[in-house]
Amino acid sequence: MEPDIRIQPQKLLHYNETHQIIICKPCQYAIQPAALDRHMKEIHALHRHRRQPYTDYAARLPLKEPSELLGTGSSMLLPEDGDFPVPGIPVISGLQCLNVGCGHLCVSVKRMQSHWKAEHKKSGCAALDWQSVPLQTFFRGNLLRYFTHPALSVVKLPDTSTENVDRQMNAIQDAWSSHAAINQTDKSLLAHYLRFTHFSLANRHGNARLWQISVPRIAASNCFLRHGILALSAQHILNTEHAQSIDNQQLTEMASKHHDKAMRAFKATIDAKPSSALECHGIIAFIHVYTLFYFSNYGKDTSSEFQDLFLADATRPDLGYLSPWLHYVRHGCHLVCGFWDTIGNGPLASLAASWEIPIMMEDEQSSQIATVLLSVLDHNCFDGDQISDQLRDSYVQAASDLALALNAAQSLGSELTIWDAIRLWPLTLSLEFVHEVKKEKPRSVFLLACYCFILESLDDFWFAKGLSKSLSSIICTKLNKCQRELLQEVTDGITSVFRQSIAKS
Repeated sequence: MEPDIRIQPQKLLHYNETHQIIICKPCQYAIQPAALDRHMKEIHALHRHRRQPYTDYAARLPLKEPSELLGTGSSMLLPEDGDFPVPGIPVISGLQCLNVGCGHLCVSVKRMQSHWKAEHKKSGCAALDWQSVPLQTFFRGNLLRYFTHPALSVVKLPDTSTENVDRQMNAIQDAWSSHAAINQTDKSLLAHYLRFTHFSLANRHGNARLWQISVPRIAASNCFLRHGILALSAQHILNTEHAQSIDNQQLTEMASKHHDKAMRAFKATIDAKPSSALECHGIIAFIHVYTLFYFSNYGKDTSSEFQDLFLADATRPDLGYLSPWLHYVRHGCHLVCGFWDTIGNGPLASLAASWEIPIMMEDEQSSQIATVLLSVLDHNCFDGDQISDQLRDSYVQAASDLALALNAAQSLGSELTIWDAIRLWPLTLSLEFVHEVKKEKPRSVFLLACYCFILESLDDFWFAKGLSKSLSSIICTKLNKCQRELLQEVTDGITSVFRQSIAKS
């Protein structure tokens, strides 16, 4: 259908000032300056007199030629400060070549395989030689060049030499400085994060480089993630033996300052609803950073009269009385739901999927643990705390899931990470059970005390050191003498089950 001549050019054409291009709104791609008249004629069937307002409109705008945007390569990257996705252009699920120094972009496995045979002289292998990444293209036809944002790129570093790592870290520091003033102390915190702290966030599948390179690049244009990284770095120095020229009081103040700034900016972003993919990538990364910061501080604020019970926080009705870390972990996908596909196809896809509940198979050992935990629910130690049938179902489910979690954690042994510990139990809990914890109901905090069995296995990690002990200490103040004695019997029973399993094997 021919557009109405009364329609203003801006209704059909969108001018992108950043890239100095005209995007056709119905077609969702950019039009070459010299091709606008032909586009209106051939695509939109406009007669000559109806095309004139559009060509006059374009003639008044500063426009770039395709060669100025595309360069000479088969793919392109946006500038570090460029927004992604570019408004008005669809985001495509694409692939990026992981061969050293390549980074070729395309939209199908078949084309990627052809690229590998032609350019790298061998057949590539999915996941090892290429990876999913969100793409866009300004133009179509012969001028088609896919692009992504540098922070979302999954290109591997040329090599792992110190020189190249230093170059990458210098580039990250420069990127941060271009967005906000960064003093010498904060530069030191960033350097510490890039050299040491990022390892704390890695899982057992070897994604340390994601935390060292990709996430800090995303943080360059993301205020709350920048401050979150600096807060975690300061806390890491404070909790380990890396402190040298900075005293503990100064480190504590820096960690607190950056944490407060991060939380204010993070809350403002999620309250306003994120409007770009980079903001959403920042949210996913920040939830991980914040979780470690929270764990490293748990139980250390002795000046506060209130001590939350790890899962629940009675002072946070705005979060459904969930402890902040658990709320953000559980609801992270909802905070970025409008960009979930983009995240799922980008370099942080593994983080977006990391909270999926792992399969925990029921076996003889987990059944024995479940029997121990379920028998406790009706113990006479809890006679003064009656529960409804509906709540009983929540307790039974929580106890059964905890048995599976304890069994899975024991099976993982030294490979257990904090992310495993979180998704093995806290993510499976019903809101009804968490509210029971918030009310400090004896049965609920009793099961939480048994969960400390898992947290204790993480005591060698700096951010979890003393976490189990702190939580156990707080829980003991909520239990009477009989319940504490019962807890000791239960933990002894669980230990006995594990020992029998080891003896059999």
